[in-house]
Amino acid sequence: MKSPEINSLFEKNYKKIFRLALKMLKNYEDAEDATQNIMQLAYENLDSFRWEAKFSTWLYRIALNHIYSYSNKRKKQQKNVSKLNYSFPDSGNPEKRIYTEELFKKLDEIIEDLPPKQKEIFLLRYYSNLTFKKIAKILQKKVGTVKSSYFFAMKKIKESFKKKDLLDFEEQL
Repeated sequence: MKSPEINSLFEKNYKKIFRLALKMLKNYEDAEDATQNIMQLAYENLDSFRWEAKFSTWLYRIALNHIYSYSNKRKKQQKNVSKLNYSFPDSGNPEKRIYTEELFKKLDEIIEDLPPKQKEIFLLRYYSNLTFKKIAKILQKKVGTVKSSYFFAMKKIKESFKKKDLLDFEEQL
């Protein structure tokens, strides 16, 4: 039986791991399944955690490994992976809503085309709002390498938006 402190660590990180899984898997049900599996896997392997490290860093590493594995299995099972459906509040302006939805769809497509490591770093930084230092610990890379990968990912995203003449992306980020 695990202590209440351990349980609170899992509860504290659950939503963060779920958001990462949702962004990477692009499917709500898959993200729920993957998150449950990640939490169970981490809980079962808690004895391998070195307590001098941060729990969330260890958990993110497990999550990334599991999500990649899960994603590969799902791709083999189905060729058409459903796209993530964003829900937007009704602004009262249908044209603005459609435009915003299209921008997010294009952003998803652009992110999908990034090299795997750049995509991983971009998602951890932009959507999970992690620091470069934390990402470096999770990925076991130098901070400079992580910053460089993020820079190149952002550059590719900006260039893609400019090529598609969607908006002045520099002002939006």
